[in-house]
Amino acid sequence: MKVVYTGLESSGKTLLMARKAKELINRNKKWYKKYGFKRQIKTNLIFSEEFKKANVGYLEFFTDVREVIGSKGCDILWDEISSDFSALKREPLPRNVNRWLRQGAKQGVHIYATAQEFHDIHLDFRRRVIECYNVSKLFGSRRVGDNLPPVPRIWGLCMLFGIKIHPYNELMPEKKSFMPSFLLIEKSLTKIFDTGQLISASDEMPLEHILRVCPTCGYKKLIHR
Repeated sequence: MKVVYTGLESSGKTLLMARKAKELINRNKKWYKKYGFKRQIKTNLIFSEEFKKANVGYLEFFTDVREVIGSKGCDILWDEISSDFSALKREPLPRNVNRWLRQGAKQGVHIYATAQEFHDIHLDFRRRVIECYNVSKLFGSRRVGDNLPPVPRIWGLCMLFGIKIHPYNELMPEKKSFMPSFLLIEKSLTKIFDTGQLISASDEMPLEHILRVCPTCGYKKLIHR
């Protein structure tokens, strides 16, 4: 399962991921008590020390896409996924990455990702997404930041609309319905992660070394992509 949340800067996408992290942690702890297995969350979000201490054994941080490719039986919270899977790259994703994305459900991998626009993400990933939501902030306190006046009280409300992605209209994305859902911005959500974290792109993935051989004449052709 792959779900994407889209929206411009300060629209509430990462706060939504923080809420999702709380939901998944609570669910995974219930599963541990009931079934005895410990399902982890892998993420590139930097969680607060308080949140990490309260959930030891359930969280794993990654900085490079190669650290998660091949993962099994986990939830992945992937902020700014287009930094790793960019639509600006025309070549197909490496076969091992594509194979992992195609077979995620069989391996128990659920990915929740954010991007400013759905079409910012590489097409090979977009084809595997089952749900996409657009997040927008209706009202509330401004964002905190370096060299900005302090915010005395963090509050606000965000609205979520489902977006049609099969097919997807890049120039004018269509809403799936006129009934939105909402995200209440609370200070407790901002305490889960580093609100000033910058998400950097992973190193480029190694080229694939592909040797193709003609079965008739034995001609060989080496391809790197």
